Amino acid sequence: MLSTGGSRRAAFAQSFALGIPIEEAIRIARSAVPNAVIKEVELEREDGRLVWEVKFTNDIEVKIDATTGDIVDIDD
Repeated sequence: MLSTGGSRRAAFAQSFALGIPIEEAIRIARSAVPNAVIKEVELEREDGRLVWEVKFTNDIEVKIDATTGDIVDIDD
């Protein structure tokens, strides 16, 4: 699921305008949490910046800066 508070079409359009598209955020998150199943991906604003939040079924969340692709936080 991709959630940005607007339509799905607008969310995907916005993701391509960013430095890191959703597919790249998923790849980065999977490299940080191998062998886990993704249940949700959201684009959120945190502390004034956009981050991809990738949630896994094992309750781990990986937050990735949507501009740089840097991992901001891993909550387990």
